[in-house]
Amino acid sequence: MSKVRIITDSNAFLPPDTLEKFGITVIPHRVKVGGSFFEEDADFSSEELFTKVHEAQRMGVSRLPEVQAPNLNTFLDTFHASGDGEQIVCIHTSSALSPIWATARKAAEMLRGRFTIRVIDSQSISFGLGLLVQMAAQAADAGATVNEVARVVNGAIPHLYFAGFSESLNYLERSAALGPSQSLLGTMLGIKAMLMMEDGRLMTQEKVQTREEVVEKLTEFVTEFALVQELGIFEHNYESHRTELINRLREALPKTPIHAIPYPPSLAVYLGPNTIGVLVYEGMY
Repeated sequence: MSKVRIITDSNAFLPPDTLEKFGITVIPHRVKVGGSFFEEDADFSSEELFTKVHEAQRMGVSRLPEVQAPNLNTFLDTFHASGDGEQIVCIHTSSALSPIWATARKAAEMLRGRFTIRVIDSQSISFGLGLLVQMAAQAADAGATVNEVARVVNGAIPHLYFAGFSESLNYLERSAALGPSQSLLGTMLGIKAMLMMEDGRLMTQEKVQTREEVVEKLTEFVTEFALVQELGIFEHNYESHRTELINRLREALPKTPIHAIPYPPSLAVYLGPNTIGVLVYEGMY
């Protein structure tokens, strides 16, 4: 039996050597800004996204950017890309934040009976998604079957957690069900909204007013876990505060790998500029 192929999307944080070692296939999101489309790749950063948003706003386009999945044929072509790749596991960004999982599933249904494809909703993002993909790739490399790889991934999903803060409350009206009046008042008061992820959905929690409180709250969030096996931290315009957060967490969790990770455009679409977040994998007991 051929080795299981692993497919994910461009929201996943995966070091280049991991991609190369395991031959992981990455399908890029498409990001719509105004009437233009951009492929999420190494040449399109969150900073570039916000520049394009500002340009569109100057031209009178007030709509926020959108994440779109590639078309169905992209998945079908990818599934057919290798003649010996009929055993496939796809692991994608939370279906509550991206349509790419639904598109992958539809393509997989079209090939039912010819390919064995498991399409998994990670219910996570970025660093968390990348960890799941790495686990899947390691299991596949060790000879695991499609169902065994899927079992590894599904077992790890409940042990991933996200918390973050965003100052872009207008973005959160769409992604975290923040009311327009809350957004307007919060923006006027300089509020930073705390976000958690529940079943793959962003939920607003408490709110703070200073960036120092943000660091304190995120430190508390991480250090409350009995075990933290891996930790990723992203930011936009919070560089010094991320450094402070990392220093505090390294002191509190000296044995835990802490990664400063990029802020992917397909996540920036939902959180906006001026944000910081942590992704925790507590490990399996």
